[in-house]
Amino acid sequence: MTTELDKGPGAGPMLVCDLDETHTYTTWFLALRDMRTANGRNETTGAGEGNNSWIGLALGMIVLDILSTTNRDEKVGIRFRRLLTEHGVGEDDADFIYKFRCALHHAYGIPNPGTVGNRNLFVTPAVGAYAVDTRRSDRVLISVPVFCGRLVERIAYEAVPTWQGSALIDTYVQLD
Repeated sequence: MTTELDKGPGAGPMLVCDLDETHTYTTWFLALRDMRTANGRNETTGAGEGNNSWIGLALGMIVLDILSTTNRDEKVGIRFRRLLTEHGVGEDDADFIYKFRCALHHAYGIPNPGTVGNRNLFVTPAVGAYAVDTRRSDRVLISVPVFCGRLVERIAYEAVPTWQGSALIDTYVQLD
């Protein structure tokens, strides 16, 4: 399976992340803005082609982590994969993405081939690619700009209205 919903540079609807006078924001909001900035896109609208930023990719995984926290009684892998599959990502792709998320977060790298079905996982800056391309049996390709600019953005757009989290961060600190 390949992420059929997430291909190429054409963006779908995206959340607008305007700053306001409250200076208090949800964690997904701040992570989404930071992912956009790291990927060379507009932090408010998400507009732009994106780039091959690993830190942007890590922030994209963090956005997905945050949005998957609706049931904390479940293990993170179950929650994370369910978020993906409930938003049109096939089970195999969700499994590859979760394993990549773990390798990226815990070792800032890619998973060993043995953990992803004896396939080599590669990241690419190709903007015309699929977010996750599993068409070949020997490799998995992840396009960083498409993963962040299409897949993460699409899932955030779809999931945020039903997100149940309550974590807020006050970004305005006034020292006396």
